Amino acid sequence: MESNITTEYFQITNEYQKKYGKNTVLLMQVGAFFEVYGLKNAETGVITYSQIVEFSQICQLNVSEKKNFINNDPIVMAGFRDYTLEKYIQKLSENGYTSVVYKQEKDGKNIKRKLHAIYSAGTYISYDTDISPQTTNNIMCVWINTFKSFIQTQSNNENLVCGVSVANIFTGKSFIFEYEIPLYDNPTTFDELERCVSIYAPSEILLIAETFDEKMTEKVIQYSGMHNAHVHKYTKCSQNVDIIKKCSQQKYIQHILSTFFGEECYQVCSEFGNNEIATQSFCFLLNFIQEHNPNLVKKIEQPIFNNTSNRMVLANHTLKQLNIIDDNTEDSTKNSKYSSVLSFLNKCCTPMGKRQFKQQLTNPTFDEAWLKKEYAMISLLLDENNVHFISFFRSQLSEIRDIEKICRQIIIRKIYPSSIYHLYKSIENIEQIYQCLYENPDLNNYFGEHSTKIANFGEQCSQLLDFIKTNLKMDACIEIESMINFEKNIIQSGVSNELDALIQKYENSISSFHGIRDVFNSLLRTFEKSSETDYIKIHETDKSGYSLQITKKRALTLKTILSKITEPIQITSGLTINVKEIQFKSASTSNDEIEINVLNKICKDILNLKEQINMEIAIAYNEFLNEFDKNWFSTLENIAKYITKVDVLQNKAYIANEYNYVCPEIDSDVFSTSSYVHAYDLRHCLIEHIQQNEVYVPNDLLLGGKIDDTIKTGMLLYGTNAVGKTSLIRAIGIATIMAQSGLFVPCSRFIFKPYRTIYSRILGNDNIFKGLSTFAVEMSELRMILRGADEYSMILGDELCSGTETESALSIFTAGLMHLNEKQSTYIFATHFHEVLDYDEIKSLANMEIKHMAVHFDRELDCLVYDRKLRDGPGNRMYGLEVCKSLYLPEDFLEKAYVIRNKYYPINQGELAHKTSVYNAKKVRGLCEICKMELSEEVHHLSPQKEADKKGFIGTFHKNHAANLAAVCEKCHEQLHAKNTQKIVRKKTTKGYVIG
Repeated sequence: MESNITTEYFQITNEYQKKYGKNTVLLMQVGAFFEVYGLKNAETGVITYSQIVEFSQICQLNVSEKKNFINNDPIVMAGFRDYTLEKYIQKLSENGYTSVVYKQEKDGKNIKRKLHAIYSAGTYISYDTDISPQTTNNIMCVWINTFKSFIQTQSNNENLVCGVSVANIFTGKSFIFEYEIPLYDNPTTFDELERCVSIYAPSEILLIAETFDEKMTEKVIQYSGMHNAHVHKYTKCSQNVDIIKKCSQQKYIQHILSTFFGEECYQVCSEFGNNEIATQSFCFLLNFIQEHNPNLVKKIEQPIFNNTSNRMVLANHTLKQLNIIDDNTEDSTKNSKYSSVLSFLNKCCTPMGKRQFKQQLTNPTFDEAWLKKEYAMISLLLDENNVHFISFFRSQLSEIRDIEKICRQIIIRKIYPSSIYHLYKSIENIEQIYQCLYENPDLNNYFGEHSTKIANFGEQCSQLLDFIKTNLKMDACIEIESMINFEKNIIQSGVSNELDALIQKYENSISSFHGIRDVFNSLLRTFEKSSETDYIKIHETDKSGYSLQITKKRALTLKTILSKITEPIQITSGLTINVKEIQFKSASTSNDEIEINVLNKICKDILNLKEQINMEIAIAYNEFLNEFDKNWFSTLENIAKYITKVDVLQNKAYIANEYNYVCPEIDSDVFSTSSYVHAYDLRHCLIEHIQQNEVYVPNDLLLGGKIDDTIKTGMLLYGTNAVGKTSLIRAIGIATIMAQSGLFVPCSRFIFKPYRTIYSRILGNDNIFKGLSTFAVEMSELRMILRGADEYSMILGDELCSGTETESALSIFTAGLMHLNEKQSTYIFATHFHEVLDYDEIKSLANMEIKHMAVHFDRELDCLVYDRKLRDGPGNRMYGLEVCKSLYLPEDFLEKAYVIRNKYYPINQGELAHKTSVYNAKKVRGLCEICKMELSEEVHHLSPQKEADKKGFIGTFHKNHAANLAAVCEKCHEQLHAKNTQKIVRKKTTKGYVIG
């Protein structure tokens, strides 16, 4: 028999590993255990035929040899008790393993084992509803097709169409997205796919790429950042090829969609037909989930199409480059609160709110009507008459559990009574919030926009609470974390007649049991003249149930007492005990067990009744869940949507109030044909809190739109390293995304015309391009910008090109700026390319500003001081080595670097390289003060030294006063002496000091 079980086990394991990959474990029930088997090579000791070694390591279980063999190789096994199944499924799922569970069923005398369910990382939902960091469990399907376009292009390349579908197992929500792009073997081809993976962070991904080989498939995984998920790769050779083919056929697509969303779904919802590959992906995903657990796709919501016309596109990995979301690097995990804009701003109190806030922040919109409504509602909540609501909301919301997840748990019948208790308390809190808002119809109507029954919302909450407490005893539910073992009766009287009858019998038996004990205790107390001592103890075991025990010494006393009683002992009106039937049986070295036929029957009845009651409670509880699912599911969904909106809005108001953010102003001028942003006192929402050593320096940043009757759409931003150029660029991008997500922004004023696209090109912030040259990445991203940028685009970044030699880099940079100017795009680039300012092409760009971040050298402190203010012009050209000095690079290395820089770029020497005059240490020899073209070599006395007196004074000033000294080049110095004219003096003008 054992060999038959193991043979069957290995066959089933092989079947499912072919289907779901090698990280698949079969958990087979054998009696009261779930077991895993393997075959150990007698010579090498290597275990094969299953993943038992990995399984035992993950679950921390021992592997032992059985007494059975296959071809002289011993069978090994590991296992656990049946009631701990959930614990080990969770461990396997968290480690990316698929668990195939086979349960045994009795068929007469025969035992058969059948598939119970399949669990994987993306299809596992636990029983718990605790408030935990994990608010989602997304599973994603990516379907990639390539094709030749009918329209002949110069390159004649293939096109790629990528269809993405996502389902959140916790909430039943699903999303669909599709995009088409020319196929190039570089990361930007999969930029939109990477955005989806970043936003939804799936735990499991189904990747269908039939036209790609293994090498290209691995590149897709790398470029799109799938490495953190468990990926199933499907190719032409996959076992699932038939299902893939069916999902490509319209009749099967219509059948699947009609099964889940109604007969007319495919015809009525044109999005399915318009996004063919994404729809195929969605159908494959539904089939995959249904194979694992059919209950998971019950009442799944119709997918939300993310191809909407008002979604702002965040291209070139903008979400990560602007730190909107974590980049999954080690640094981002060191301080999770400040690891990203999302983690800092998402202070929602409920899991539902956290999910929705993330959805809004990672999917900004240019829907002006929606944005204005969000701004208005935040402003209303921040009104002095309403602002007190925020703290009240947060105190109530913090006690609310994941209602959307509870909805799914009810559907799949996987919810403990303790979770129903938490749901009950959550709805009570929601009811209080609604009642608090009852006098504020504007806010209440906003929160209830999803429902036509908002006027009856309070009544809906009350009715649902009544339904729950009419069926269940809330106090008894608190600690029950099982659906099969109930320590207490959780079902209200009158719900189940069968249960009520059993409970009555049980209570009668318990009463008789305690009656017998009380009689014996009374006899002993009278004899011992004690009023309180319990001589008869209740003993209980799971297997034998109740019994009465007494010490051997007291047993002798009781026998003596009973020997003097001749009449039957009356226990209750219907129960008497014949003294002669009372016996004492040794239970242990110190105790005896009291045995009476009637007592034995009562104890047996109690044991049987407890088991029957437990079964009836389970039946009644499941009936309760059935009725909940049937009659109250939509009500609970409405409640979840209502409280989600409350949580998201209070969070927006809370962070605006807490961090002094302001309401954005949308330019509604119909004549404004392009997007722009005017941010006053702009701050970076993270850095102003991370940096505690100095007060954050805000800046005004005006890009696009009319400024003093001129339009400046672009900016080149110069400045020394570490002065804050990239931080400023990120700040404007973050503020724009916040504004277009319906949030207030870190400014004193923010006026804008919403953007439709943001491109970012910030160096050193992405590990997706591992193995590619910097230049290849730059050109890939530049191609995306040139291809898509228009008057509704914002382009943010460092150098457009820095990965090639200077001449080409300058040429590419200049051409890029000219292109963006022609497109009237908004752009800002941090750059060190001062050379381009001399180019005629750059000088002709009237719409482009030249700015720098202010920094000055403090001679007294011998250091650079970062003013961090935005100033006109390019600023000083060379500060790089001075910054290196502040970073404690070796002195000998810096000295060599100074020598080399001064040798080849003498005219652009850094301020620290200029020598001071021998006449006055305060006089620095920089550029010639006459021609302003060459470096000074001499210091000339404007009023000649020969006119000085013995003390060195020429009239009222000393001959070596800094104002009497001029740093001049050799040529100008000779001319000054050759002229031998009247005294030359330094004078102040509106353009500064001049010598003449």
